[in-house]
Amino acid sequence: MPTERRNWHFGVLSFTGTGHLNSLLALSRSLKDLGHKVTFFEKRKIEDRVRQAGLDFIPIGKGNSFSNEQMNHDSAGPRSRLSEIRFNLERIERDLIMYLNETPRALVEAGVDALLVNEIALTGPTVAQIAHLPYVLISTSVPHHFGWNAYPWYSGYKYSASWYSMVETALFEVSALRMRGPIRRALDEYRRQLGLGAVKQARQSFPELAHITQLPKYLDSPRPGLSGNFHYTGPFTNRAARSHTEFPWDRIDGRPVIYMSLGTTRNVQAFVFRLVSEACQDLDLQLVISLGGRFDPDAFQDLAGNPLVTKYAPQLELVRLATIVITHGGPNTVFETLLEGKPMVAIPLAHDQPAIAARLARLGIAEVLPVMRLTKGKIHRAVTKVLNDPTYRSAAVRMQAELQSLRGLERASNVIEETMEEYVANRRQGSAADHDGNANGFTSVSSISR
Repeated sequence: MPTERRNWHFGVLSFTGTGHLNSLLALSRSLKDLGHKVTFFEKRKIEDRVRQAGLDFIPIGKGNSFSNEQMNHDSAGPRSRLSEIRFNLERIERDLIMYLNETPRALVEAGVDALLVNEIALTGPTVAQIAHLPYVLISTSVPHHFGWNAYPWYSGYKYSASWYSMVETALFEVSALRMRGPIRRALDEYRRQLGLGAVKQARQSFPELAHITQLPKYLDSPRPGLSGNFHYTGPFTNRAARSHTEFPWDRIDGRPVIYMSLGTTRNVQAFVFRLVSEACQDLDLQLVISLGGRFDPDAFQDLAGNPLVTKYAPQLELVRLATIVITHGGPNTVFETLLEGKPMVAIPLAHDQPAIAARLARLGIAEVLPVMRLTKGKIHRAVTKVLNDPTYRSAAVRMQAELQSLRGLERASNVIEETMEEYVANRRQGSAADHDGNANGFTSVSSISR
């Protein structure tokens, strides 16, 4: 006799970057459609987007003004730049402590049963342990332990336009990816005060119930020895979870479209937009550029070829319309493009983008250009090659069919539900000592008796 499905209350520890947020909104909306309650716990800057997706939201950092402070520069010289780096490091540490102080109590007061933790939310496992809540780890991109910087020659991952950006990138890599430096020191000190042990042992002392990545297995290399609770699912895309974006559709002139986006988080290389415009101006195509909110479109009205430039764009619709997509290689844009079967030209800028771009190149779906020594001629050759060589489109269409057959959202939602049911069953049977509250801090889920 089938058992009745329980309805859980999931708390989401996200990240404000659009590429990560869109995926988590899609997954959360899928869980809500299955009857579960989903609440995001984050800064207010993403509240409107979360609520527009039909999800609940509880702000973190209500009494914290430091996160909203802006760095004032007296000059653009080295001393000012170093002050900015120091300011940003201090802000990261303050934000980290803010999340650790406020989030566990907010989770308990909201009656959350379990957490969905974005792998980028580095405080997530510690927050879960403090709140005594089981959690599922979500990688919206290539998981950290698979390696983000294995393909620097594709991208300029090590490239920096200035010594300042070089130092900034190095600090991110050491602090966030390798969990050393100020982030780790602050986390270790906080955990030490609570008697929880070092952060590098957090996932051993308080492990996740499951680790899900929307990276398709087809895009990855063979990886023997993955744990039994690791799951490739496929991309999370849900149009109902995407907020409406105004766009001048009347300016689409009927020519084939090249859509270009460099994302929102590390999209600081304005010169790339100008080079792409120059490279495409003689093609009988319409270039549509989304600035990702990073720049003012008025500053790009003089671009060669008069492309259509917007601050934001309805990406799902434009990718469907496009002939090819020029991208930074971020997972959000790449996965959405693959689901439409479109080939790409990738210009990865930082973080996980080189690793994703290398996978696209290996499968013949994209031409990849390093941002270092990028030229108009290189872009023109790459674009015309992808446009004129049908093998790129064929490879993209094959990947589209494979990804659509995966039904990534459905699969991820099923893994989460099944993991929770198994967790409750193990608790009841007393057969999972490593999930026992006396062993590692897990306590019963609030709805365990439903």
